Amino acid sequence: MAKNTGFPTTPDFARQQENIRKAKGNPNKNIHHKKKNSNYGGGDYVAQKASVRMEQQNKKKESIFDMTPAVRIAFFVLLAIMLALVVMGMGSYKGNALVSYLSSLFTGATCALLAGNGYSNKKKGKPATTFQTVLLVVLAGLGLLYLATGVMGLAALLKA
Repeated sequence: MAKNTGFPTTPDFARQQENIRKAKGNPNKNIHHKKKNSNYGGGDYVAQKASVRMEQQNKKKESIFDMTPAVRIAFFVLLAIMLALVVMGMGSYKGNALVSYLSSLFTGATCALLAGNGYSNKKKGKPATTFQTVLLVVLAGLGLLYLATGVMGLAALLKA
């Protein structure tokens, strides 16, 4: 322990903290376990751990719906047209068959675009979970249903 040299007239905080630290001793003394970033495994171990760490940082979580810029633009254009037609069908053109069939057609096209993009990503070797596979099947089914409804409705309007 530190020796007391008497009571100073003004307290010296730094000296007091130093004395407390010396009195506690070495907190790492007699601890024999692996420390962080230690070299217990040899040089290869350190290089291997560094490469694994870098690989984990560089690996991004990929989605089955990763889109190229062209597909992303097409998706947002179809989505904007579909939403505009749905809003017009519920508002000023309520009960209009043409707007209803067009909104159905664009809804089907949007679903089909997402499903086709998901299937193409799946073919490229990107792993898909069960949920994503079910989602692709549902999107493909809804896309076909809405596309068929829109095309048949527009065909009926053209015949009339």
